[in-house]
Amino acid sequence: MRAGFCGELLLYFRASVVDILMRKKQGFTLLELIVVLVIIGIVAGVAVPRFTGSFDSIRFRKTMNELVYFLREARIKAMSSAEATSVVFDLRGGYCYNEDKRIFIMPREIEVFTDKFEAKDEQTRIFTFYPNGTALEDKLGFICDNMVAVLHVEPLGGMAYYKINEEMEQVVRYARDEKTPDEEEIKKDIDKSKDSDKLTEDIDMDGLDNVMSADDEFDDDEGEDTEAVDDDIEDE
Repeated sequence: MRAGFCGELLLYFRASVVDILMRKKQGFTLLELIVVLVIIGIVAGVAVPRFTGSFDSIRFRKTMNELVYFLREARIKAMSSAEATSVVFDLRGGYCYNEDKRIFIMPREIEVFTDKFEAKDEQTRIFTFYPNGTALEDKLGFICDNMVAVLHVEPLGGMAYYKINEEMEQVVRYARDEKTPDEEEIKKDIDKSKDSDKLTEDIDMDGLDNVMSADDEFDDDEGEDTEAVDDDIEDE
């Protein structure tokens, strides 16, 4: 019985091998090829979007990490130099820079938003860090497709960090400029901004000097009037 069963199994195996070899020589039928292509198409249709979404998520997180490191470097510089340090973020340009003209540009797909309606006319947001390790508290949202990250700057420790998918109302969303400038263009804009700020400070100082001069003249006139009154009183 056992010998017969083994013989039948051997014959079945031999027949299967022969059938495989014959099919290998003959190739596949058109129907079989179509079925295989359909299966490949279905698998690709399911796998590729997931892979693309994963890639976008990784790129988004990488961008947020780089932005946080950029802010933390400003905090370290403020503590080491014993001077306040600022990072200016262009809300519509999608880039930020520090006082050393180091520039960080975000991918064009990422936009910025805030939950404060009064900030709708803002063009830039300034993050300021102080020598004692503190900072001005701030919060800013970033969005890319359906991915959201909220950037925080803590006031006491001055630490910058972000949270993925944190709930934050999108009251104002800053649309990106049609063209993202390169680093050379950004540096020129930084120089123009600094020149404008310096001119404004000079004008303010001139105005302050004029006010102080007017106050001094007023004090002198008032003093003269007082002396004249005293003289009249003595004459009486």
